[in-house]
Amino acid sequence: MEPAKKILSVAAKKYSSKLDVFRSLIRIFEPMKAIVLYGAEHYNQITRDDMKNKASCIFGILCFVLLFMSCEKIEPERYNKEANGAYFDYDYATDFDRMVNFADHIVGNPDTVTVALKVKLLGYLKEEGRTLAVKTRAIEGCELADVVIEEVMFANNEYEKVVEVKVCRPKVEDVLYAVCIYLDGSGDIGAGIKGKDEINLYVTESYEQPIVWYSHVSTYLGEWERAKHIFLAQHTGDDHFYLRLYDEELGIHLYDSIIALNVSAVNALLAHKPADSISIDLPILKESDYPDYSEPYFWNDHESLLGMYRASKFCRFVLMMGGSGTRDVATLFASEAARLKMEEVAGDFHKDDVLYMLNEYYAYARVGYPIAEYKDLCWVEMKSDVNYTVRIPYWWEDPHGLGTAGIVKRYFGEYADDKYQFMLKTIMKEDGVEHFVAASLFPFIYDKTTGTYVWDNSPLGTRQLAGEARLKECYRLIKAANDRRPASRRFDIPEVEL
Repeated sequence: MEPAKKILSVAAKKYSSKLDVFRSLIRIFEPMKAIVLYGAEHYNQITRDDMKNKASCIFGILCFVLLFMSCEKIEPERYNKEANGAYFDYDYATDFDRMVNFADHIVGNPDTVTVALKVKLLGYLKEEGRTLAVKTRAIEGCELADVVIEEVMFANNEYEKVVEVKVCRPKVEDVLYAVCIYLDGSGDIGAGIKGKDEINLYVTESYEQPIVWYSHVSTYLGEWERAKHIFLAQHTGDDHFYLRLYDEELGIHLYDSIIALNVSAVNALLAHKPADSISIDLPILKESDYPDYSEPYFWNDHESLLGMYRASKFCRFVLMMGGSGTRDVATLFASEAARLKMEEVAGDFHKDDVLYMLNEYYAYARVGYPIAEYKDLCWVEMKSDVNYTVRIPYWWEDPHGLGTAGIVKRYFGEYADDKYQFMLKTIMKEDGVEHFVAASLFPFIYDKTTGTYVWDNSPLGTRQLAGEARLKECYRLIKAANDRRPASRRFDIPEVEL
């Protein structure tokens, strides 16, 4: 019997006395009528083979039935308080029909899920331990769920207890299993309240696309897939990770949270070379989304052409190659087409790396790093025959008015890009490309304690000069090289007596 039919038939048998009320509700709520009739009239079209595609319909029907049932409070029959009996301590019908979906218990991949059931005793307290018989039986028309219940013992004067039922993972996904857990009175504690002596437990493992998985979520996490859903739950440590991606109160997707999840998940997938190919496909985002991806495991194989790793460069190259996701990005980089493209763009990437380095050096100056540390923090070997895009150095611009601009201009005049390129190449030739650090032309350092500049005492260049001595040495070399240029090509560099 198909799972949808099982659900409806079980509900009909247990709640047949309420069917007239149910039909009245259908007549009042016409939209609901269509939904319910669809489930009632078409359940025989659902087979186990296509159960996976019909899961949302089946469990939607179950939720509707349980919602209807929940409107009624169970009133126990009159009973003798001195009786020696037990009952499940719940008031509403939904408490006596439980659903366990292992798709809601992904993290840790548990073999069992524990369901806690509250039990109370009738009658007077006993100053002796007593056993309670908790048994199980099949529910007609459903596969039997596998559960484990340890012996239940009430200690002296104990009158309430939580019985733990360990529900085992279903053997087959997208199949509805069920079991009735009941108190039969065969132990030391007898029968209790009729109507409160059994609980039906429905068990499945059925994955469904979350309702928030559209728009930005689809764009930045890709199409929903069962394997991807499980991976993201395990990666975040949250079975319901998708709830963090949507603000229910405002009715909007949380862009920053979605981007952050993409980045952390992509980083996890590409951190190390997998034993098998990557099966989870997450989009590699565009550079304009500013994804802070870590260096993937395969980048080092292409560093001779692509240069130092930067997340923006990684995204840009993926886009150049037509876009890709985590499933095939490593294969893409290893392709012959990618190698040819790397050779084509290597020069532009190198220039971008140098400009990135100069921007980083500007930032280092603002926070007070000594120049001796710059090379370890960020360094690109410059080439003497390349015309780079450059930017004004921090100490030449002096945006915070520390007084360094006046010193730099005294030696080198007003800033110009071509002049600065000439200065860099001149000192690069002197120091050697493998040792040259662009920031060493201006050996200042920001002193956080005084809020002003001091001379950087790091030994720099081939002569290992520091501070003002290094600045004067750079001026001497640059001035001499400039004077050797034809008059029409000379830069405006002042005459300074050293």
